[in-house]
Amino acid sequence: MTTDLSLRAQAREWQVLLHSGRATAADHLAAKAWRNRSPAHEQAAGEVDRLWALLGQVEQPAAMPPANLENLAPPRRRHCVRWAVPLATAALLLLALWLPQGAWLGWYADVATAPGEVRSITLDDGSILTLNGATALDWTLSEGRREVRVYRGEVDLQVAKDASRPFFVDAGPAHIRVTGTRFDVDYDGRDVVLAVTEGQVQASDAASQPLAVGANQQVHWRAERMQPVQPLDARQQLAWQRGKLVFRGQALSEVFAALQRSQSQRVIFLDDSVRELKVTGVFAHDDPEAVLRAIESNLPVRLVRLPGLLLLSRG
Repeated sequence: MTTDLSLRAQAREWQVLLHSGRATAADHLAAKAWRNRSPAHEQAAGEVDRLWALLGQVEQPAAMPPANLENLAPPRRRHCVRWAVPLATAALLLLALWLPQGAWLGWYADVATAPGEVRSITLDDGSILTLNGATALDWTLSEGRREVRVYRGEVDLQVAKDASRPFFVDAGPAHIRVTGTRFDVDYDGRDVVLAVTEGQVQASDAASQPLAVGANQQVHWRAERMQPVQPLDARQQLAWQRGKLVFRGQALSEVFAALQRSQSQRVIFLDDSVRELKVTGVFAHDDPEAVLRAIESNLPVRLVRLPGLLLLSRG
């Protein structure tokens, strides 16, 4: 039986909560009920248990401070040499299993911003790129072509006019071509939103012919396909450029996706039912804590804050 990736992710999330030192008796009962829901749930939990147990057997190097894993069995001296290779293996597994998706992209991009950081860059051709938080991209300027590849995040592009050198932007399934204009590209690792504020761009996906998108228009790419052109909702889509976060009846999962660009905590949903709870409000872009306070005060959710993690369940 192959374990579903979403079940394995949920099993990891339960493991984090149960070993956080802040789990209640109700949390332990809920985790047990989740595990007993089906053989697939049990298998996912077992895989995560085995990884956690592996970490408990790894001998830490003498020069390193002990890991803060108080609930694990103490390392045994006789395993020191035996576990030298699994130590590296376990580290790689942890990177693959526990880091936020796409966290490694910033390690090799030409430029990457931290959560909460907004940065402007002027290219040699005079084009100006303004990056929102948690954004990573590359660019290439050659004799007859200018290119930007967005790996993740959001960027406002003011493209210098040069008819002899078209400007191309790739972001996941989105392909955009211009010669000089201003537009915003928002890529969350799966879907893309293009918002044009000046001029006109040619937009396409892998299977479609280029389509003109003009000023005050926007278009989405979902499931790798470009959707119909719509009027631009600049107040919401471009709110970050005014230092704001604007939500209009948006699902909690979308709200936290936006918050990850302004705060570094990884968000984990322990209860899928809270993902679709709706949020409406206007907040300061640089004050994500105000959003969290509003969520706690107005929605039936419980937030558990851990170093680098925020766990959500139904309250």
